[in-house]
Amino acid sequence: MKNKPPYRVLVIDDSAFIRQFLTRIINQNQDLKVIATAADPLKAMEILKKTEVDVITLDIEMPNMDGLQFLKQLMHFRPLPVVMISSWTQEDSEMAVQALALGAVDIIAKPTLGLRIGMEKLKDEIITKIKTATQARVGRFPSSPKVTSPPLSVPDNKGLKVTTDKVIAIGASTGGTVAITEICQQLRPNVPGILIIQHLPAMFTTSFAASLNNTTRIQVKEAEDGEQITSGLALVVPGDKNLTIRKSGAKYLVKLGPKLDVSIYNPSINHTLHSVAEVAGVNAMGVILTGMGNDGADGLKAMRDNGAYTIAQDEKTSVIYGMPLRAWENKGAAKQVPLPEIAEEIHHWAGI
Repeated sequence: MKNKPPYRVLVIDDSAFIRQFLTRIINQNQDLKVIATAADPLKAMEILKKTEVDVITLDIEMPNMDGLQFLKQLMHFRPLPVVMISSWTQEDSEMAVQALALGAVDIIAKPTLGLRIGMEKLKDEIITKIKTATQARVGRFPSSPKVTSPPLSVPDNKGLKVTTDKVIAIGASTGGTVAITEICQQLRPNVPGILIIQHLPAMFTTSFAASLNNTTRIQVKEAEDGEQITSGLALVVPGDKNLTIRKSGAKYLVKLGPKLDVSIYNPSINHTLHSVAEVAGVNAMGVILTGMGNDGADGLKAMRDNGAYTIAQDEKTSVIYGMPLRAWENKGAAKQVPLPEIAEEIHHWAGI
């Protein structure tokens, strides 16, 4: 039986060190092979005209054309899986989140200090994310619906604190930022409080929350320790923390803790969902969206066993049908729902 040929990788980065480093570690993996490198997007375009490529690693800040401009053109003319390589700065993290919205599959954060040693520590993460990207379906889904003005019968309570007796927990990984954005853009301002657990590094969860807040009718922010979960508010778990909830009287409050050493996924979806299952029980709804692996499957099953309503994104609309499949197979999800219908499923459950 012939071995399957390796996936062909194009590395685009203006740093010669990064190009050489990525080429070395990628070519050490039998499933991947760097077929070309480019110091800027213009050279990359020339390569793409004459070379078949399966996946691209792309820097953000480069000469002649930045990574976002290149990504826009790529997704318009020749959609391919792209993994962004971003510096750990506020400006670059905001651009990286924009890149995810444009169709990039995932982000890798360059270390701020000790680039050579720091990149060596990221080897496994880099290879895992590139291999995951090869399985992603890109450029096949309709763009997110435009945000419409809220109906007159539903007051826009953005900024008002209304105690919620229900909690919605949404977990996602690869492809999740786009899916979460689409859902949140359709949510009504009086939706019960939401917890969003998206696999992203710390700096990027801050930018992701800000991006969501600017494009939705609900309030979205990064979660803070001790914060109350209220109607019309979505809290994004910081990338370097893990979140559980506790009840104080009629209120649900957030408790943030450090990363879990026992989990390969951070923030951990399972960790949060198990807490929601225990504390909120029948007053909770769990949603598992696109992503590689099985994070969230056990937690969603615990939620369902404790009386919560649970759903998973369907295969057709998932960028990576890994986490939703695991949640369905272990009977954690009661139903599989296409992405465009999930917001309405939330409204129906919440009775709004």
